[in-house]
Amino acid sequence: MTSEGLSLASEFDPATDEAWRALVEKTLKGKPFDAVMQSNTYDGIPVKALYTKDNAKIGPLPASRFGDWGLSVPHWNPDVKATNEAIIEDLTRGATGIALRLQAGAFPGVSTAELERALKGVYLNMATLTLIPGEEYEAGAEALLLLLDDRAYKPSEIKGCLGIDPISTLAQTGRLKEPVLEALTIAAGIAAGVAGKYPGLATFMADGGLYHMSGATEAQELGLMLATGVAYLRSMEEQGMDLNVAARQIQFSLSADTDLYLTVAKFRAARLLWQQVLEASGVSGAPMILNGVSSLRMVSVYDPWVNILRGTVACFGAGIGGADNICILPHDTMLGMSSEFARRIARNTQIILQEESGLSKVSDPAMGAYAFETITSELCDKSWEYFTKIESSGGIVTALREGLIQSDMREIWAKRRHDLSIRKQAITGVSEFPNINEEPITDIGAMPTPVRELAGSGDTVEPIEFHRLGEDFEVLRAFSDSYADKNGARPSIFIANLGMAADFTARSTFAKNFFEAGGIRAHVGEGGLESAALAASFQASGAKLAVLCSTDALYESTAIGAAKALKAAGANYLYLAGKPKDFERYTAAGVDEFIYMGVDVLQSLAHAHSLIGASA
Repeated sequence: MTSEGLSLASEFDPATDEAWRALVEKTLKGKPFDAVMQSNTYDGIPVKALYTKDNAKIGPLPASRFGDWGLSVPHWNPDVKATNEAIIEDLTRGATGIALRLQAGAFPGVSTAELERALKGVYLNMATLTLIPGEEYEAGAEALLLLLDDRAYKPSEIKGCLGIDPISTLAQTGRLKEPVLEALTIAAGIAAGVAGKYPGLATFMADGGLYHMSGATEAQELGLMLATGVAYLRSMEEQGMDLNVAARQIQFSLSADTDLYLTVAKFRAARLLWQQVLEASGVSGAPMILNGVSSLRMVSVYDPWVNILRGTVACFGAGIGGADNICILPHDTMLGMSSEFARRIARNTQIILQEESGLSKVSDPAMGAYAFETITSELCDKSWEYFTKIESSGGIVTALREGLIQSDMREIWAKRRHDLSIRKQAITGVSEFPNINEEPITDIGAMPTPVRELAGSGDTVEPIEFHRLGEDFEVLRAFSDSYADKNGARPSIFIANLGMAADFTARSTFAKNFFEAGGIRAHVGEGGLESAALAASFQASGAKLAVLCSTDALYESTAIGAAKALKAAGANYLYLAGKPKDFERYTAAGVDEFIYMGVDVLQSLAHAHSLIGASA
């Protein structure tokens, strides 16, 4: 039966976009539709409340992954024995791939002997191996290739990537041992040898993740990843490699975060964009191997258990978006060397989503969904625009040398930081719903000692900055920790509730979250209307700061007396939760500052710390 022959809901009038909008506008009661029912990404892409066939923008379909994604696990522990044991455990408990960071002067190092110790008992013909070699890309590649020769695997069985990424290394660290063009020539020579022997082993990794960690938008991350891939493609072409062969020597990596729509769209867009590059280069049939890594930008140091949920959403988005391999960082990654428990949770997150939830059983499940298709299409346009901007400047290396990319990253981070400071963008457990009484995680190893920078006469640029969304709030929490260590208690504020629970609960909860996001403990008053009782409760709390919380109506009748009583009782600084029309009336009674949705929380908290003496 054709769709024309169906009579489902035929007794109802057909739904139209105009009819839906009319009903919504009635509900909004005069509020502007576009401001309330539509948001914009940092790339300026509008995200609508409702997508229909009429307003959808559907572009070409990406060549999606078929079947399960590769479950990769990261390893960077300088303890060789611990590294080997952890790799074996991960592979025997469900992982299918390893990402191994190499460091000169520390293990895992850059010699065949060290790699042999780390990979003892690991069948590299049964698991993918991706190196993260940084500046030591040449020595790392040589060490791994010699190890593969020693083990005499069948070349067709080897899967993975040497991880050579000199452009991203230069951007991230600000230096290379040799000039970047020389590094590209060396890497292209390695690629020519690898392509002739190991068809499943790539040489280059074009990583957009470091720009994501600097605050980049989705379009900027994609555009810079493309520009990096094009630079590697050109370097191999200059060494005489056929582009159809060279294209298979590049893998790609993107960050996945908690914005599900944009993560799915970003991974889908990546394939369309690279396909466009290859078509323009006359390449056909070269698959794109796309890796997804959970974002470090989204990871929090405080309340790190929330990182498990963040990693789950990131994995979901990358998996739905079509990533070939996914690496979910353990929730304690920013605290030290991850515990066995944290590694197991990160590993099992992927296993559950893939095996029990069946996310990998459908190829490109977002296909045909108007919202995902439209956002993907518009993201492709924005990404290509940024890519061409970088190419027009002379390519990504020139853009790094001239500071163009660094300037763009600083600009977008300033926008993000502003939104974080006014809590337009919330961080659960950090800027919203902080757990000031949380117990620290103790079953972690110490952070590795930073390795000395290698000597060399290569390129230097201004490094791309690394940021995390919660970093400014966490600085304030660290001040609170230090204050508590010295004084036996955290800095505090008294929540002066006025009236009954129904009157003050909303603003009292707001104020408690507001101040505890900066590590200032809230002593919550019981409420009431008697100024004398309120003052007595304040003095009993031991706090020097106070915040009045109630309804606008009760502020009119009781806030003046309460403010004067709190000031007389010793409140050095008094806040009022809300945004009353008559500011002057309350300031004349002793209110020093007003807190409300949209105020700069970071600025207010930093000032509060200075008043208490809890800042550095």
